[in-house]
Amino acid sequence: MDHFVNEMSEILDAEKKMSHRALADKVFNKIDDIKFFQKIKVSANFDFQQLDWAYPPIIQGSGNYDLKFATDSDDKNLQPGIILCALGLRYQSYASMVARTFMVNPSKTQESNYKFLQSIHDSIIKSLRDGAVAKDVYGKALALLKSKKSELEKNFVKSIGWAIGIEAKDPTFIINAKNTRVLKDGMTICVLTGLADLEGQDKSSKTYALAIADTVRITSGDAAIFTKDTPADPDSVSFFFDDEDEPQPKQKPKRDARPAIAQNNIKSTRLRAERTANHDAEKEAARREHQKELHARRQEQGLEKYAKGAGNLNGTEEKKFKRFESYKRDNQFPNHVKDLMIVVDTKGQSVVLPIMGRPVPFHINTIKSASATPEGEYTSLRINFLSPGQGVGRKDDQPFQDPTAHFVRSLTFRSKDTDRMSHVVDQINEMKKESVRREQEKKQMEDVVEQDKLIIGKCYLLHSNVSLTYHL
Repeated sequence: MDHFVNEMSEILDAEKKMSHRALADKVFNKIDDIKFFQKIKVSANFDFQQLDWAYPPIIQGSGNYDLKFATDSDDKNLQPGIILCALGLRYQSYASMVARTFMVNPSKTQESNYKFLQSIHDSIIKSLRDGAVAKDVYGKALALLKSKKSELEKNFVKSIGWAIGIEAKDPTFIINAKNTRVLKDGMTICVLTGLADLEGQDKSSKTYALAIADTVRITSGDAAIFTKDTPADPDSVSFFFDDEDEPQPKQKPKRDARPAIAQNNIKSTRLRAERTANHDAEKEAARREHQKELHARRQEQGLEKYAKGAGNLNGTEEKKFKRFESYKRDNQFPNHVKDLMIVVDTKGQSVVLPIMGRPVPFHINTIKSASATPEGEYTSLRINFLSPGQGVGRKDDQPFQDPTAHFVRSLTFRSKDTDRMSHVVDQINEMKKESVRREQEKKQMEDVVEQDKLIIGKCYLLHSNVSLTYHL
């Protein structure tokens, strides 16, 4: 909404001619501007690629208003007066809506009616809570209007909201005087309060309308307002572009008019002494911006090439399940496995353990740690494996293909050969360190791009009929 306000203010202040439809299309296309969303302060988990329009922006003005917001923006030019803007956005398949009324050079009557409408809108949101009946919410709002400004009853909307979610508007849950459905905790409601067909005082339009819409979530207490960051108070939606009512200062007597310097041609950024410096600065800024774009493009190409098994979402690492394979065929097993002894295969990155008379390989990436503990004349070798629910150092969210499956957390072997058990532990720990080192190198290479091949050229230095050739 801030972008629309800036565009609207610039058009009206510069007295440009632009239709409601053209301005709506300009706002509509802004959703594809990546740099625009990068400048906005949002949550680190926000993914602008999941953002889409629930319906195109709707801009109304010049006496043509539809508070159902069921029509597209018309071809009339944007003019000072009462301007309505509704934006319907969809994030991760769930829709939301916000609508505001902007008053340009409003009259006192218009300001008074808007303040009254805002008070009714706030009272409606306060009455939205778990257990409230839809028709009772509408009845309270209508009773408040009758008690303070009964003459506006004929202008009040016939419904003050609807359920919103995967559908932009649920036609089976409209908050009006007939709906007996009960609001429940967790529901999302679009609250739309409006006054239609009000008598205008402007020459450009005989009637005008006022509307405020917010998306809220029903709770057991006060409703949570999702669109509260878009202000709706009169000071934020009122604009004054002409100061005809202010007294004009007395004109000072003109001095001797000598055709010295055309002051209108002097600009702070285009003084003659600064033209060269400003031009160079602009070129340098354009060059830096181009370098940033090239860097971002190269980095993206590097991530696509080297980032396997890991995704990136808004600068945070997205962990994925990784498959590990020790051996594809039986003939790839080390020769010593037939003796049914513990074999640490550095080449296959696996540890082969004898289990129930059969050699069973375990990839090093499935092993968490290994340790040897002397127990009298025996030494116990304990091998711990990765499984759900166990902390993996500082990373406790190790992904698994099926976290609900049964996992072997540890295996213990006893032997009288203490030196043999200690040697096995050293081999496993060394292979684990090597695996971790390779993973770190792989992560460091994710944002590294491949340099183009150097072109071999020749450089000739000529001096006093002597030619020296250097090969680069």
